[in-house]
Amino acid sequence: MIELEPFGMTAGMDKQRPVMLFREKGGEATLPVWLSPLDAGIALTQHNVQAFAMSPHDVTLKVLEQLGVQVVSCRFCEVKGHQQYVELKFSGSRKLKPMRFRADHAVSFCLQARVKFYCTREYLETCREVDAAIERLQSSLNMKPGVRRNGHPYLN
Repeated sequence: MIELEPFGMTAGMDKQRPVMLFREKGGEATLPVWLSPLDAGIALTQHNVQAFAMSPHDVTLKVLEQLGVQVVSCRFCEVKGHQQYVELKFSGSRKLKPMRFRADHAVSFCLQARVKFYCTREYLETCREVDAAIERLQSSLNMKPGVRRNGHPYLN
């Protein structure tokens, strides 16, 4: 397993799907993680050091704390199409087993919980290949200017 640390955020090729970058701790490799605009916005605002730290995840984390449960790790584990999945592990309860979520729904929660992030080298390579495929698709769509135009007369 490779331990990762959050490195930064950038706009995706289509400028609509943000990409969170994780860097191999003590290494050079980077992992692109595609986020929803909502999760990316939460991740950015909750870690703005110049603003009061606010996160919609604080309520959930307080409830887990009261139950004696803590999120301990987030492992990037699977890619299906253009969706990435993570497995969250917990401590404090034998009833709470590892749970799988879409990465774009879980990253800001995991950042707020200050968990450790992990993936395998194979996962890292798979995500790079998918990212390259998305970039190729995006550049081919950019060559066709009307392809993204909404055909609805009220939304033009």
